[in-house]
Amino acid sequence: MQNTIWNQDKLPFYQTLNEDIETEILVIGGGICGILCAYYLSENHRVVLVEGNRIASSRTGKTTAVITALQDIYYKDIIRTMGKAAAKQYLEANLDAIEEYEKLSLQFNFNFERVNSYKYFKEDLKKMTQEKKAIDSLGYSSAIIKDSICFPNQAQMNPIQLISQLVPSFQIFENTKIVKIKNQTAYTESNTIHAQHIIVATGYPFLRLKGAYPLKLSQKKSYVAVVETINPDFKYNAIGSKDNELYFRTYEDKLIIGGNDQKTGKKKNGFSPLIQYIQKNYPEHNVSYQWVNQDCVSIDGIPYIGKYFKHNNIYVATGFNLWGMTGSMIAALVLKDSIENRFNPYASLFDPYRYSPILGIAQNFLTACINLLKPKKRCTHLGCALFYNREEECYECPCHGTKYSSSGEVIFNPAQKNKTIK
Repeated sequence: MQNTIWNQDKLPFYQTLNEDIETEILVIGGGICGILCAYYLSENHRVVLVEGNRIASSRTGKTTAVITALQDIYYKDIIRTMGKAAAKQYLEANLDAIEEYEKLSLQFNFNFERVNSYKYFKEDLKKMTQEKKAIDSLGYSSAIIKDSICFPNQAQMNPIQLISQLVPSFQIFENTKIVKIKNQTAYTESNTIHAQHIIVATGYPFLRLKGAYPLKLSQKKSYVAVVETINPDFKYNAIGSKDNELYFRTYEDKLIIGGNDQKTGKKKNGFSPLIQYIQKNYPEHNVSYQWVNQDCVSIDGIPYIGKYFKHNNIYVATGFNLWGMTGSMIAALVLKDSIENRFNPYASLFDPYRYSPILGIAQNFLTACINLLKPKKRCTHLGCALFYNREEECYECPCHGTKYSSSGEVIFNPAQKNKTIK
């Protein structure tokens, strides 16, 4: 695991599964999504969670932990492509997620704070006005402050502190990698886990072709740095209106800066834009942490939460588009209602079997075809060409986003097998 700002908060270690077991609910994946799912379901059920490495060691350990309904996706675009009702649902689902985190903050001791979220537009003020009008049409009161849209009363947190409070509620096995699922049984290399319900919360779904996720998902990476002893005048988080612009959040006396987001497999200057910004604006301050995170991106910008297989009690949560803290809470609440046979007003919006835009599928398919033909080292997932990223000292798959260390160990899935590097 890369050294991030959250590493200072330690989590307990758990044993590896070494026998066949049965449980009511099995959660596969020990990031914030899997842990929230396990926690909420443990209120009424016997839950086992398994993680292939250490809990919170992948995406969750590298998050910036912003919880907000003001995200990269534009509400005007959701209205145009999916309708006003869907856009309103998406806004309200994210706001409900914030409320649920606040309820947890009253019950558990972790760093959670309500703050304003901003989306800045620089010179594109017409686009800002259009987006503000779209948001207002959904019945939500936002504000324009200079060149930014402001959502008041959003949130941010320390995810590891929260996880440490939740994990005593259910059974956990670490270094326990699931290699396949058949019917209602999950298999490791040596043992089986039979469950009435199974949730796959592994970031990228690990079953190779089920659900057509190689066509419905790509992966995007983001660079992050932490500037020390800023002592900001007020707490906030902010994003730009374009993918390559910087984003910000405060944490204690620090400023977390991220950006230069790009599809995994691309190499566009890495940390350089962040370091240049810091040198210009905070030349006297130390940079204490630098890391890279990545996440799955859905075709339409909306996460996939619901049935993995239509006719089994197997569920999936993925495609959080680098907004995993908010999306993970939505997933936990939607899947809890699904498993307990309750109506959830947002379930249809996030349904993995909803219509997928043909253009996005075609683009992902074309990327895979091109990289299957290139004469390079091959990814162990579906055989796409690998590219070496010298700055990060890792190999990357541009098709589905697997990343390997320079020695061939999987850093980010979907690949399940390490790569022999020659």
